[in-house]
Amino acid sequence: MRRFLAVNCISVIMFVFSVIMLFVSDGLGLGIACSALWLAYTVIANGYLLTQGKREEKQEQDAPLERLKKCDRRGQFSTEVHMLLQQYYSIESRGEYMKSTTDSMQDLYAQILEQARSNMDSAAAYIESYDYYTKPEPVYLRNLCVQGDQLVQKFNRLVEQLVDIDTNPTSLDMNYVDEVVECLQEMQTMN
Repeated sequence: MRRFLAVNCISVIMFVFSVIMLFVSDGLGLGIACSALWLAYTVIANGYLLTQGKREEKQEQDAPLERLKKCDRRGQFSTEVHMLLQQYYSIESRGEYMKSTTDSMQDLYAQILEQARSNMDSAAAYIESYDYYTKPEPVYLRNLCVQGDQLVQKFNRLVEQLVDIDTNPTSLDMNYVDEVVECLQEMQTMN
């Protein structure tokens, strides 16, 4: 927010300077050049700040992914890392569909996605602090994988139910359809 305010304060100063240059200078070209410079600065700087914010947000969301990918340098936990990443990608892949659901379902989806990220953070912390000398059984890491599988299974059932509700909002009475078809056939024979 501070950067946005600073950039726009500079933009206002440049605008005032451009207006002064238009009225004070004898050459119209200098005033137009200052105005063009002000306009270019304002558009480019604000565009950069807006895209920078989105990039920072994306990097913040991807931080658990990158941390988990980098922490298993020795490859001892590659199976568990792969499972956790696959679980996250499975949940994330339904994001577009979940955007079309109700607000409460979108909130639930955000919480489920956050739980998957939390599992990856916990796994990365465990791998980074693992005792590679005595090599104890990674029970905690395996439990995270099991919990992640359960989360994905429950989420998949939820999505299936949502799709079923969306695509079958009412049950069609086939007897009614048959009666309508018969009536139409009778009308056709009468004509």
